[in-house]
Amino acid sequence: MAGETANIAEVANKISKDIFKWFRWEKLPTMDDNFPCHKVDSHKKKKTKTDNPSYTHPVDTVFRYFDPYLNKYIYLNTDLKSYAKKSINPAQTKKAIESLARTIDCASSSVDWKKKYILDTSPYSIRALLFIYNWDKEYDADLMGELQKLKLSDIPLTEDSIIHIIDPQRITYLYSVVKDIESLIANQDISKDEYSFLYPDLLLHKAHGDQSKYPATIEALCSPYMIMKHNPVYEFQEVNGAPKKVLVNDSGYVIYYNETGATYEEFLYLFDVLSRLQILSSDNLIKLRVASPKVDTNIRSNFERAKSTYIADWGLDGYREKDLERIEFDIVPTTASNYSPGMLAWRIDD
Repeated sequence: MAGETANIAEVANKISKDIFKWFRWEKLPTMDDNFPCHKVDSHKKKKTKTDNPSYTHPVDTVFRYFDPYLNKYIYLNTDLKSYAKKSINPAQTKKAIESLARTIDCASSSVDWKKKYILDTSPYSIRALLFIYNWDKEYDADLMGELQKLKLSDIPLTEDSIIHIIDPQRITYLYSVVKDIESLIANQDISKDEYSFLYPDLLLHKAHGDQSKYPATIEALCSPYMIMKHNPVYEFQEVNGAPKKVLVNDSGYVIYYNETGATYEEFLYLFDVLSRLQILSSDNLIKLRVASPKVDTNIRSNFERAKSTYIADWGLDGYREKDLERIEFDIVPTTASNYSPGMLAWRIDD
């Protein structure tokens, strides 16, 4: 039974690592290593005379990435959950959030935590992430919607603490995006090492750091869409007996979309965003990839209607029509991970 339980836990670790690396997140090497609590009086629920005075908080793993708008690293103290359908429910999820709230409250001022996980002197923030993977692939309810029906105000979350939740539905979306990125790389549509995620300068926030290495922040992963920018793709071909660098694909943008496409108005909004970011008029290739697990049957019709409406709103501007025609519209197949406890039980480590 212990081996089976370990394999179930390892599933969430495996899929989280495989997902987040494509979004430019870094997984820190130390994992499954608890750290001592220095707020025992407020964090330990039950205290008796026979209690051991030592008390610890769990750390399944820690991810980090650079946030261009905040100009600092975000460290995510992550709780990895791997559940069958019957074990996923709002009450159980709330308990996990409560535990994370105490953990992140302690980690933010813990010398032990920082010694283990803070890699350098760069500015940083510590947050928490609850990652809930459904390993039997049978859970199809709206966990986030159900969670909002509970009383969440009693969760012991301090003012500066932030807890993010990635539920089974979001994991399916992200995994589908990852598989599509791998496919685009295999087809030489984008380069494996020369893509990043777009963070334009805003009125109150300017993007910092190396634009060519921008990751997808947790906010981007949980937003209706995220924009990826990629460089040209080249390959070496033999020309007259000598290797020559040949252009295979131009630079461009890939937009991953996580809405249903049930209305044409949502695409009008997206066109406005792309116009404000000067992506529509950039002459770059634009791939709009719908990766939502729930796609409306009329999505293609709504997309075409949005294009016609947008062009009409611009007074049948021929240049605007040409810009919209550069958008390649595709629906990404929903891909469920094949990771399971049984599969990992037969895994051979390198």
